[in-house]
Amino acid sequence: MAMRRGAACAIRALASHRYSASSSITSRFLSASAEGKKIVGVFYKANEYASANPNFLGCAENALGIREWLESKGHQYIVTDDKEGPDCELEKHIPDLHVLISTPFHPAYVTAERIKKAKNLQLLLTAGIGSDHIDLNAAAAAGLTVAEVTGSNVVSVAEDELMRILILVRNFLPGHHQDVLGGFYSRG
Repeated sequence: MAMRRGAACAIRALASHRYSASSSITSRFLSASAEGKKIVGVFYKANEYASANPNFLGCAENALGIREWLESKGHQYIVTDDKEGPDCELEKHIPDLHVLISTPFHPAYVTAERIKKAKNLQLLLTAGIGSDHIDLNAAAAAGLTVAEVTGSNVVSVAEDELMRILILVRNFLPGHHQDVLGGFYSRG
């Protein structure tokens, strides 16, 4: 849910006129066509898991759950999992895309070369946290906005830490090791 809200907020902010006329974001926005934006999402395929769970948003099949909303606003939303190699689906859209959305688990690597090819690019959005898949120096030099969904992993991090505490407190690792070696017997 946080990813869906974060992506929608970032795209709304990009389309708003709150940026000053002198900012590079505005000049790139105004030089783009007056029509809707071309938004490309790069997500992994979840296959049958996507259809079994429609709340599984970060996959190509469910496309963050924002397709209907984006298209109702006049934007073109293209989703792919093909992101590598010179003939990949992503490369075909680089020259005229406005927004690129990626995830930390199936990142679309945004190199300086790709940024140079992307004449209309305005926003690089990570549907999650982290930007190590983006050449930040090249993005800054091109005046691009790089955004992430800060806080989207808060619950996962808390759950992970709680599990680590339980593993230590309950002596799980020594018990598991003893069990694997055949030294743990329970009365049955």
